[in-house]
Amino acid sequence: MKLNIKGIRFKTWTYLLVLTMGILGLLWILQITFLKPYYRNTKIKDIRYVASMIEQGIQQDRFSDSIVSVAVRNNVCATVFNAQQDLVYYVDTLGVNCFLSRFRGGGDAELLSQYINEAKKAGTSDFYFTLQNLNFRQEMIFYGKEVQVNLANYYVFVNAPIEPLDSTIAILQDQFIYVTIVVFLLSGFFTIIISSRIAKPLAKMTESARKLAAGNIDVTFEPEGYSEVKELAQTLNFATNEISKMDELRKDLIANVSHDIKTPLTMIKAYAEMIKELSGDDPIKREKHLDIILHEAAHLDRLVNDMLQLSQYQANSLSVSPAPMHLKSLIDHIVTLFSGFSENGSVTFDVQVDETFVVIADEVKIGQVLYNFVNNAIAHVGEDKLIIISAVRKKENIRVSVIDHGHGISPTDLPYIWDRYYKSNRNFTRSTQSTGLGLAIAKSICIAHSINFGVFSNETEGSCFFVDLPVDTQF
Repeated sequence: MKLNIKGIRFKTWTYLLVLTMGILGLLWILQITFLKPYYRNTKIKDIRYVASMIEQGIQQDRFSDSIVSVAVRNNVCATVFNAQQDLVYYVDTLGVNCFLSRFRGGGDAELLSQYINEAKKAGTSDFYFTLQNLNFRQEMIFYGKEVQVNLANYYVFVNAPIEPLDSTIAILQDQFIYVTIVVFLLSGFFTIIISSRIAKPLAKMTESARKLAAGNIDVTFEPEGYSEVKELAQTLNFATNEISKMDELRKDLIANVSHDIKTPLTMIKAYAEMIKELSGDDPIKREKHLDIILHEAAHLDRLVNDMLQLSQYQANSLSVSPAPMHLKSLIDHIVTLFSGFSENGSVTFDVQVDETFVVIADEVKIGQVLYNFVNNAIAHVGEDKLIIISAVRKKENIRVSVIDHGHGISPTDLPYIWDRYYKSNRNFTRSTQSTGLGLAIAKSICIAHSINFGVFSNETEGSCFFVDLPVDTQF
């Protein structure tokens, strides 16, 4: 397999190896480079602890056995002198290696005076320095501090050897080389496994995505691996399902548009041939045939206009111009357009709109919305042949509803009724006035207005299509 240096597999492998190198480098610095300073600071901390225990003994005028235990545990020797350089207390766990042993019995009084002066200069603080034990050629720490108790001055001195660490560091260096090799091998092995496990589900999804791009909309993205990949797979599966639905709607759209165009064209062609061959000399038949041709041509014109308008709305290329308008007059005008249905008894309109209602909307565009709602209600009118158009004030809006008592819409179909040519029975039928695009156009207009719209429906009681129009507060 070709190495992809920009792929997640190589990137993960690189990051984990860099992390391993960083940890090993940090361990090298801490264990090798800083070992001596760390040991020295720890030793000084232990010496100060012993000195604090002795200081407590001076203040209590009693030196407990615990001081000896602490001195033994920390491998130190200590002395306490008063201002007259008399030895007050002495504890020795180093034997002849203790540098302070020379001050016992008044020895090296001049050197002791120098150290006492150093303690006086330090005041309430302490001092320490490193010296070389010439007898044993060993580096040692000398610590001193002045302690004042009951107006009397005492001087605490502590001496501790510094163990040579060169051999220890050499051993650690040799071990660390082997540790580094083993850790690199193990980390390399595990980083390959980890990076492969991380990349595997993504590689599968990439392959599925290629199939989807090639037109296979039946592909499935397996939700496996870590949670982020599972969420991505679920999102892609949802997108695939939506693409599948859109593809089905596209096929339906092509079939329905083809049918809707072909049917009137066939009738126009047929009746034109009839006029040419049969009814050309018969004025009555000729007029009847011409009326059918004009009717079908008008339907074709509506279909083309609706498709063009819907495409423009969905491309956001049409704008709306909201302005104050009287709602009752607009609804009366729409009812007038369907007067042919009411005159022949097909439907009865019950308009329940207050004449004082004034709303802010594009009158032409909202007129299309209400026209399409009424047209849809006529297509599904119930046995009572009644269509109710009502307007009710709801806070800052007026809700206009178009209600029929025919067969309602099933819950499974409700989310899709605003799609172009969507039919709950999936069969295309053409009514006299409908082009199958009315609700899709109504949806686009409402979205352009940024207003609320929707439908309530019960399969046994009918449907209620509504739109909320903002009230003109000046009226």
